[in-house]
Amino acid sequence: MNRRNIRTLQRKKESKKIKFAVFMVILFILSGVGMYFFITNSFSVKEVVFIGNRHLKNDELKLLIKVNKEDELFGVSGRELYNRLRRSPWVRDAVIRKELSGKIVLNIAEAVPIAIFSVTGRPYLIDKDGNILEPMKEGTVMFLPVIKDIDHNRNREAYAEAVKFANVLNKRTLSYSGNIEITGQRPEDITLKLDNIAIKIGAGDFDKKLERLEFAKDEIEKRNIAVEHIDLRFADKIIVKPAGRLEEVEESGGEKKTK
Repeated sequence: MNRRNIRTLQRKKESKKIKFAVFMVILFILSGVGMYFFITNSFSVKEVVFIGNRHLKNDELKLLIKVNKEDELFGVSGRELYNRLRRSPWVRDAVIRKELSGKIVLNIAEAVPIAIFSVTGRPYLIDKDGNILEPMKEGTVMFLPVIKDIDHNRNREAYAEAVKFANVLNKRTLSYSGNIEITGQRPEDITLKLDNIAIKIGAGDFDKKLERLEFAKDEIEKRNIAVEHIDLRFADKIIVKPAGRLEEVEESGGEKKTK
């Protein structure tokens, strides 16, 4: 057999190999596509289970995800279901699991209201980041701090500071007989109204300032005096203004004294 014939045979063999490889690739792709359509069309939703939701009702969550029984189980991706759930400010996070039995399990982590935001006389529940969850329903009673008369659009820094303060207040136990209100148009003007006493807090160091407030309250109770306001914005003293006069409580050397 001469060289020309050998080369021809080699080309035919190589051509057969290439055709076989192309055929296998096409077969693999078609098999994958067929399997995908088989799975998506053969498995339907039999049950939708919500776990962890306390505020949102199951019917409300079903309206969010827009999935009904007998829908295609894999017709909507888990990512899309997650995004639909997150449209509600009450949903902070979610874990979604689909089972071949047709069950979709959605584990919901809800937001927790930390304060009431009162704007133009209408109260709203807000979460730890200051996001508005929903308007408060008439007749609802919740023992939460009230952030009042702060324009959260124009005075964003003051609003953010008030939210931080509300978070700290929720972690502490304060003895009081009325509502807790937080006001202030600037961060340095943040004021707490407690038992009808205005307490000027200012920005930052909230835990330390609340500890100093407890000391001031003890002194006020001992003296049995009517107080107009308390100012905690200074590092080395607490200013207490009783009706008609001004007193300062100094803090130095670890000791506190009233003058």
